[in-house]
Amino acid sequence: MTLAPQQLHGHGPLTTGAEEIVEEIWERLGRVEQRVREAVAARRSVDPDPDDPYRGQYLTPEGAARILETRDAFTPVPAYEDGAVPDAPTGSRLGRLAERFGLAPLDVELLLVAMAPDIDTRFERLYGYLNDDLTRRRPTIGLALELCGLPAAGSGRFRFAPSAPLVAGGLLEIADAERPLLSRALRVPDRVTAHLLGDDRTDGRLAGLVREAEHPREPEERPEVPRIAAALGTGSGLVHLLDRGGDPRGLAVDALAAAGRRPLVVDVGALATAPEPAPLVRALATEA
Repeated sequence: MTLAPQQLHGHGPLTTGAEEIVEEIWERLGRVEQRVREAVAARRSVDPDPDDPYRGQYLTPEGAARILETRDAFTPVPAYEDGAVPDAPTGSRLGRLAERFGLAPLDVELLLVAMAPDIDTRFERLYGYLNDDLTRRRPTIGLALELCGLPAAGSGRFRFAPSAPLVAGGLLEIADAERPLLSRALRVPDRVTAHLLGDDRTDGRLAGLVREAEHPREPEERPEVPRIAAALGTGSGLVHLLDRGGDPRGLAVDALAAAGRRPLVVDVGALATAPEPAPLVRALATEA
């Protein structure tokens, strides 16, 4: 059974804007579901015992022989029927996320594959089946590549490197570091999933450390504002304002607002004295 978008929230009907947000995510997850269906069908067609409740806990000689006969890691996975990976719609939450974090269409598709179990529990069991281990209910790197039609040893695996946008931006977490790369599980942080579903509240881990700056609905027109706003969209996105007796804080807030960004004020002192500041800094970077 496929859930209706309204069933994703347990607090009554969604607003019109929220419905549109969820509809977009649901439409993209429908593509992921189709790919999963095709992968399950392909797996069952060569599996002599697809309903084995002890899947993944033992390996028979026949099973070992089937593994040896499977495709080479450099061989492209058969293309799926729905064609090329689509771009995220411009102006949508997914589109804005892709733009701000420098995500390629493939990154967006990998993000959706990883996020699917957090939105629809059916994917947990289906991923367990495709992982050949029903206890592993999140997609692995290898499975994510397969669902995107990419070979295990192709360039797609580089999208999971520490410096790649998904990982460096804190949008995707990779678990099981002791496992081979293709067997490592993927997880999308709850805050990222919540944002894509319409939740604009700041990450709860940053409570007391970050607040949203107030800014006038019509910021004072200063010539520096458009220049700084434009600079925010280039390079690293970092802009250093030197205080020479003016109002650098107000200028920063106006520029961020003009660039369509949410101005956040960080209590650096509280952050520095936190017991474990590193994960908070990563959460802050993603939030910004």
